[in-house]
Amino acid sequence: MKISFAPLATVSIAHGYYSGGCRDIEFLPSAGTQSLLRAGRMLARMLDGQLHLLYEAESPGVPVSSLAGKSLHFGLRLTNPSFENITEPVLADASLTPFFTNAALPGALDAARGVALVAGLYTHAPSRATRPVRLSLRDAAANTLDVRQASEATTSYDLRGLPSGEYLIEEDYGAGVSLARQLFVDAELRDTGVWGLLSLRIDAAFYASAASFALNFAAREETLRYYVVAKNWPPAEFDQLNVVDAGFSTEGRDEIAFTRLVAPFPNGFINASLLGDGSAQIAVFQSQTEVARRERGLRKLHLSRNATVLIEHLPLPGPERAKADLIVHLSKP
Repeated sequence: MKISFAPLATVSIAHGYYSGGCRDIEFLPSAGTQSLLRAGRMLARMLDGQLHLLYEAESPGVPVSSLAGKSLHFGLRLTNPSFENITEPVLADASLTPFFTNAALPGALDAARGVALVAGLYTHAPSRATRPVRLSLRDAAANTLDVRQASEATTSYDLRGLPSGEYLIEEDYGAGVSLARQLFVDAELRDTGVWGLLSLRIDAAFYASAASFALNFAAREETLRYYVVAKNWPPAEFDQLNVVDAGFSTEGRDEIAFTRLVAPFPNGFINASLLGDGSAQIAVFQSQTEVARRERGLRKLHLSRNATVLIEHLPLPGPERAKADLIVHLSKP
């Protein structure tokens, strides 16, 4: 008997930092999703940084077991510990977990929203101090599972009996004031320490024409600073140092202009005392606009003295650096 598998959906990762594909994330199916994949005669495989979903087909476009209308849940686990150094924050609230889903349109992912990834005994702190507040726990189908009046600063929920998936706690303060906290309940994914979550709702049309999804991440943008530490340089020559972007036109990008600063430096800069023994002269060349992190350096970003190029290609911060601060040492005998 011949078994045939056909593509149902792919999820790729695009990141502005990389010139090619991004392999910084792996997809971990939840326990419930693994059961659904078996029931739907499906495979989930990672290849070249992409998630591929395949279904067993009776004939082209006809699955042996359809999962149309069901949702598959995956944890997004970082394989690059420096991912957040090179990535613009996905959410304004760093305490929440990024959650991607195709809720609005079956064939496209919505913008990430924040959820609290929880399980077991969950302590909920309402958003406002007003008490009492009426709390309603609802599932993804808007069924009300629990209603209570809370008078204390926090209230506890026992979530151990709930199936894995999306939930919501609505906070009703009266007088038309209502807020909500979105939850995703899954003990295994929470304990694994995943960075984000992906929920894919299978549309019947995917079996006839495979869906293609993309997780899009912007490269982190920040002020670029070069700390030039010059030892045994005559002050007149030191004053002639500058950073010049001579490659913007050939690379087809905006020119990066720099401002020269000397000690004492503002708060947030490297303390001058940490850059030498006090005998060196120190200047900081700071970009006037924020610069996106990129895997490849910038061509012809010069450190020059007047028209003389001392360093032809100044480096960019590597992914391991949390800040875009680089130190350049110059020395004369």
